[in-house]
Amino acid sequence: MWVRNAWYVAAWSHELEAGQVLARTIVDQPLALYRKRDGAVVVFEDRCCHRFAPLSMGRVEQDDLRCMYHGLKFAPDGRCIEIPGQPLIPQSAVVRRFPVVESGSWIWVWMGESDKADVASIPSSTRLGDPAYHMKAGQLDYAADYLLIDDNLLDLSHLSFAHEKTLGLDMPQWADERPRILPLERGLRVQRWLRGQPARSFMRRHGDSLDLWNTYDFLFPGVFLLRTSFYVAGTAERCKLGPPSEPPLFLRVDDQAVTPMTARTSRYFYAAGARSGDIDTDRVAKLYGVTEAAFHEDKSIIEAQQKLIDLDPGRRMLPTSLDAGPTQFRRIVQRLIDSESRPVA
Repeated sequence: MWVRNAWYVAAWSHELEAGQVLARTIVDQPLALYRKRDGAVVVFEDRCCHRFAPLSMGRVEQDDLRCMYHGLKFAPDGRCIEIPGQPLIPQSAVVRRFPVVESGSWIWVWMGESDKADVASIPSSTRLGDPAYHMKAGQLDYAADYLLIDDNLLDLSHLSFAHEKTLGLDMPQWADERPRILPLERGLRVQRWLRGQPARSFMRRHGDSLDLWNTYDFLFPGVFLLRTSFYVAGTAERCKLGPPSEPPLFLRVDDQAVTPMTARTSRYFYAAGARSGDIDTDRVAKLYGVTEAAFHEDKSIIEAQQKLIDLDPGRRMLPTSLDAGPTQFRRIVQRLIDSESRPVA
């Protein structure tokens, strides 16, 4: 079952160009996205009400969308305003429109009841092109349940093993240090110090080793907002392993979002970078290259994991202390599913 009363990332803003119609699928629902002349995004069910042809194969005309099967034209509110050769337009000639918001550099779509769409609940992410940061972005499609990707992001202990040559290079502490997990509305906050990490590249000027403060908010359906702050060695002890109060030497920024398309396909959006004062464009390209290589490592193992799960769906996994984050988040997901399936009084 799906949670429909939620905001899902449908696309990067730069993916949807003027005059283009973009096809997307979220929680088994086909969608058609296009922009009006003022740049505002419109999201329809990708199904003409006439003969059920995909509207994503249609044509943008001014602010309207025309189905290119038999020519019905729809206004941005979903009403049919033209049927070729038929002056009378039935009131039932409408397509469903979904609430949509552009925030950061993502296009967010509300898949549930329109009157419950709360724009204030959209998480704040870094806008690509913000002069305060140098960021690069990409996306990957997985042949896997979105919750397996969520599990991966909520348990970063895998960095020490799955990414031993990329993001987890010489960092066994990812597996050894248990994070502090705090509850959030529809998500979790995960925090940890990694002490005495080897300093690399230009960060060696601050010493041979550094302390890293790693904190992220993970929000339904899979919005991962990670900040990694680098400090001189000894800072973690000085802060008594609590959140730092001083500015970092270097701040890495990672914004990611997992969107379920179908039960066995998911799209993973990601951006990585740092403050513009900390890094130049050449170095951010290298940082992004290592990050993207690690994400392909994740994709390989998660898709292989999904195949084994499907061979024996009833077999239970063995829990360990590493599973605190994934376990708590799956309870949140189940609570959201149960709240939507509960009969309304």
